[in-house]
Amino acid sequence: MRIFAAMKKIICILILATAHLICFGQSEFGQYDPFGQQQEREDNSMSSSDSTEIDVPHYRYTWQWMRDGVYPQEVPLDTLQDGIQNANLIFKESISNTYLGNFPSPYESNIFIERNSVQDFYPLTYMRAYLYLPEDMTNFNTTTPFSRLRYYTGGGKGKAENLLDVWHVQNILPYWSAGLRYRTITGDGRYTNQKTKVSMFAFFTSYEKERIALSAFFDRNKGEIEENGGISDRYFVVDTVVKSENIPVWLNGNEVYNTFRNINLDIQAQYNLGKAKELITPVDSTTNDTNYTYPAKAVLNIRTEGNRHTFEEGSINTDFYRHTYIDSAQTNDYYNNKILDISALFVMNEHPKYKYLPGLYAGLEFKRQKYERRVDYDTVSRGSIYGSDVYTGTYLTAGIFNVDTNASLTYDVRGQLGVLGYYAGNFDIDGYISQALNRERTTFLRADASIRLQSPNPFLNHYVGTHDQWDNDFKAVKTINLEGRYINHRLRTEIGVGFSNVFSHIYFDSTVMPRQSGKALIVLTAWAKETFRAGHFYFDQNVYFQKSTQEDILSLPAISVYSHNYYQNYLFKNALQLQGGIDIFYNTAFYADNYMPSVMQFYNQRKLKTGNYPKVDVFLNLHIKRAQLFVKYEHVNFHIKQRGDFFSAADYPINPAMFKFGVQWDFFD
Repeated sequence: MRIFAAMKKIICILILATAHLICFGQSEFGQYDPFGQQQEREDNSMSSSDSTEIDVPHYRYTWQWMRDGVYPQEVPLDTLQDGIQNANLIFKESISNTYLGNFPSPYESNIFIERNSVQDFYPLTYMRAYLYLPEDMTNFNTTTPFSRLRYYTGGGKGKAENLLDVWHVQNILPYWSAGLRYRTITGDGRYTNQKTKVSMFAFFTSYEKERIALSAFFDRNKGEIEENGGISDRYFVVDTVVKSENIPVWLNGNEVYNTFRNINLDIQAQYNLGKAKELITPVDSTTNDTNYTYPAKAVLNIRTEGNRHTFEEGSINTDFYRHTYIDSAQTNDYYNNKILDISALFVMNEHPKYKYLPGLYAGLEFKRQKYERRVDYDTVSRGSIYGSDVYTGTYLTAGIFNVDTNASLTYDVRGQLGVLGYYAGNFDIDGYISQALNRERTTFLRADASIRLQSPNPFLNHYVGTHDQWDNDFKAVKTINLEGRYINHRLRTEIGVGFSNVFSHIYFDSTVMPRQSGKALIVLTAWAKETFRAGHFYFDQNVYFQKSTQEDILSLPAISVYSHNYYQNYLFKNALQLQGGIDIFYNTAFYADNYMPSVMQFYNQRKLKTGNYPKVDVFLNLHIKRAQLFVKYEHVNFHIKQRGDFFSAADYPINPAMFKFGVQWDFFD
């Protein structure tokens, strides 16, 4: 059966990777032209009968619409070889994380300023890195069909971790592109009852011609997490050499699962107003190619989202949970959510000639959330009482920006104020300012700041589950964040400091109950990133320092380090790029959170410290034309006898040593 399954996967990969061969509607233009003003390039030496034989060079431009369509920002796809061996998506976002050991699994960053913001649908907060949401959508303009195949795997039978990620994007017309993406991540888990699967399918399209710009995004994220409750006795990890699959866990044979589903539909429409103005950039001026902008535009965004989370138990282990409120042989807690978000903006664009004249925008946003969940439990009839709650809010939005790449001073500041509904009185002001320090704009200073007042997520105020119940009336949470950094691209240097001040911070205490702090929580962060080079040897170092003023409710590692050290060279007349080296992940000891499966939530504990243990990976990367390959032996120092401290969450050890390999292959035609 495994052979047939493998053959089926290979056949599916080949079909997806070659699907573009049936598609021919491509742009022959070599530049992104959102307004359709660029003229076709003519070759008088060709007859019309030869026109279908034109060998169009591959050119791809990728961008995202910032601030719900206010301005576009180029976002190049990741094509670098460096870092491909770090297949776990959470370590691409943060160098230090508390997670359940396997990939994929719920996680939270140990770097406070890098933690995910609370999702509207709360259970997705700790799965964010594995999801593909409308704000992640990348728009494409490509002269030839573009496909990408990414496949990572590791471990043997019953221990495997796999990632399959397939893209296909093409221009149907010069001004209309469409694409598909499919990704699935599976992990058997090295410990008992730890299988996890998260999959995603997305369709996206964008149309830009003259005054009209349209884009649409549809996707579905789905996940199933088998829960084992963690190691029931650390003795088997710390003081023995028992194989991981034989180490006892809390929920062994209880068939405990968290499942979630997330569906999104996002549509954006823009209409440009006024007379088109020619825009010439430094790159354009060297080729005499021009682009166009308009004085103003109107933007409409419509987003709908549907979410469902269930917690299921085949049988209940009363020794593991503090409480079992619902007396039943089996459990099925569910929590649903539907979101409608509509916003309209009027934008005054930056002036194409006066690079320091800012753009302005203002608008309205309406948001409606409906929650369906268990609201009570009848102890007499032993029946659940279900209900729904609706939360609405209307916001005023305004902003100012100057993001012209020719300007040495750029900035983007936005403010939002809730004026009606449940979120009335909430506000959010955030932005950045960046000052280049040289003409080439390779060195600059940047400051980021935000101040927010947000009502608590409804999940934190009221929840009724089999093992967890609470009914709170928390105050709004006020957060002030300040960050400053110096960046020098030529020297590969970044130095930064951060300040976070949270008033009325909400956290989960050691009894897995949400609590609100009466004191201000202050977190100070400093970091340094530097790449040293000696010939063909590179030493890429990332160091974070942190200090929390309330260690009793927020424990953080004082120091976190990612040390990426490798040898890199080109061989066989530059046909092969080779990179081989050692990755080291380390953080000092701290009271890492534990994890409660019944609510997919990390919570405080002060009994056990984790950390002060380096995880060492050895890797070899190869880059041949459009293909990138890697082989890696992960957690190689697991074989050292003194290995008992390799825990991530309090009761969850990271995986033992594992051999992994992978490939990323791009197809341009």
